[in-house]
Amino acid sequence: MSPRGARGLGKNVLLALASLLAVGLLLVGSEMAVRRANPRYLERISLDDLAYLHTYSPVYGWTPRPAFRYTLAGSETTINRLGYRGREVASARTPGRPRIVMLGDSITFGYGVGDGETFSAVMETLDPRLEVVNLGVQGYGTDQELLKLEREGFAYAPDAVVLNVCLANDLLDNASARSIYDGVYPKPYFRLEEGRLVEVAGHVGLSPLRRLALLLSQRSALFNALLDVTRVDRARYQRELAGRAEAEPAEPAFTVTFAIVRRMDELTRARGAGFVALLYPSLRDFIHPSRRAPRFLEAPELRGVKVVDLLPRFQAAGFTADTFPRYSLDGNLHLTAEGHRLAARVILEVLAEQGLLRAAAPAGSSPSPAPGPS
Repeated sequence: MSPRGARGLGKNVLLALASLLAVGLLLVGSEMAVRRANPRYLERISLDDLAYLHTYSPVYGWTPRPAFRYTLAGSETTINRLGYRGREVASARTPGRPRIVMLGDSITFGYGVGDGETFSAVMETLDPRLEVVNLGVQGYGTDQELLKLEREGFAYAPDAVVLNVCLANDLLDNASARSIYDGVYPKPYFRLEEGRLVEVAGHVGLSPLRRLALLLSQRSALFNALLDVTRVDRARYQRELAGRAEAEPAEPAFTVTFAIVRRMDELTRARGAGFVALLYPSLRDFIHPSRRAPRFLEAPELRGVKVVDLLPRFQAAGFTADTFPRYSLDGNLHLTAEGHRLAARVILEVLAEQGLLRAAAPAGSSPSPAPGPS
């Protein structure tokens, strides 16, 4: 190439780069202008709290937005840098301090209460020896919680793992290939093949282009303003971006849920830690107990697994059908601050009975690195 041609090519490249920079600055400026004009626009148009508080995950379907603060149901809700609620707990163990990993959905996450009011936080206040890692995520099923335990929970080398089972909807979650709350996020699920749990997650992975489009529809005020101008149905648009599962779970909900709980127990005990599953009733259980809790307690598949029905313990502590509004925000047992305090006392009582409040002896191996959101 001649010197003149090389200079011409260089000018064209610089011109292209300058044009891209100008377009980028224009888009950023437009985004900021739309946000200034309507600061709560993205929050207002969000399909629900699940979509606004969370971000897409190729592993779990969705996960809390790291380092994010949001007023959820009137209460300050903070997600730490590692992507879970509560203070960050270092992966390195503190000698003499028992460590507990909490798994669950919005009950465990603490929907509707402040950061220091969740039962995980209250447990640390009641027993300052404890280190409690709250890995509860709104909308999760037991299937996603198993994955959370494997990929993040065990990295904390817990002395005990507590699975908090919401009887109102966990079985429904485990029988779905998509979030049953916003219908947008796909989720992994499990099947049983010859008695063995098999994860089905091919539908969860989104292409880079679809992932970008979903992100823009949830995080960009400018992009959503364009959707409004073109009268695009935002809910339908997001659901189509997430795609459709090839097949919904075929397993009976109880059967696969029991298998998941047993798998959690086996994995936890193989690491020398204790495991307990706590069953949380719904309003109807306080009025007329269903067969859901007894099915867990009587299941042959869960023989040898520690499973505790919290209904009689709550009732003994004064949480009854008559006092329900004092302790719960709704029929699904999203607890009030007072309800979380009561639950924290009950959970500590159960853990003490099961001998799960003892710290493990120091191990010779080096600690695992702190996990992060996936």
